[in-house]
Amino acid sequence: MTEQKIRIDPLSATSLYLKLYVNGHQLSTATGFVIEHDGKAFLISNRHVFSGRHAETNEPLSSTAALPDEVRIAHHIKGKFGEWRFHGEPLQTLNGTTRWLEHPSGCDVDVAALELSNIKADTQIYPFDLALAQTDLIPEPAMPVSVIGFPLGLRPNVFFPIWKTGHIATDPDLPYGGRPAFLIDATTRNGMSGSPVVVRMSSGYQNAAGMRIFGADIKSKFLGVYSARIHDEVEIGCVWRPTVISEILNGRKSNDT
Repeated sequence: MTEQKIRIDPLSATSLYLKLYVNGHQLSTATGFVIEHDGKAFLISNRHVFSGRHAETNEPLSSTAALPDEVRIAHHIKGKFGEWRFHGEPLQTLNGTTRWLEHPSGCDVDVAALELSNIKADTQIYPFDLALAQTDLIPEPAMPVSVIGFPLGLRPNVFFPIWKTGHIATDPDLPYGGRPAFLIDATTRNGMSGSPVVVRMSSGYQNAAGMRIFGADIKSKFLGVYSARIHDEVEIGCVWRPTVISEILNGRKSNDT
């Protein structure tokens, strides 16, 4: 009897399930992904995920004012694809300073990078390829996108993520609120904060030369990091452009932010 092969999309391996803790008690869940920079591994998620504070007001997200002190990451186990083990990363140093890196604009940009310091010998990292941001595909309003994360902490296939579909709601090149972000129309929920957002097309898209492409190979383009809905009453969410990640890691911001 021939063994059946199971196909997993490579991007499904990059989104990681996060649990936020304070004093050993779980506060919330979120999503993140790992990138490699200068030989180091960084967990990318939202600033509000690591800080436990609203990105714009810097007020605590929880009425209890309890702020997270640890993030536990469901890492893949090396040589055992489809199995995971949680490893914790402290969010503060021993003297109480934050370990994550913020954007030079501070809380105006809701993305942060946490250097991983607790990678075990049996941990398998599947880094997200930031080069996907350079795919020759021009994102346009109404184009379908995928938010790859864990809505409400749901994980129907152990710790493989859910691909939630939405559509681009604003012109991606126009800065939302004067910041390096754009909006999507999607029924997102808590737990998806920090999810990578991608567009995947095989036909009917435009390239950088202005040509309309039909019937080509499937292309995936990284559009940014999902943050949160801009208002509780609308299904409109904010996505931060990929450029903010390099700006965080290089400690500088671009002219259009």
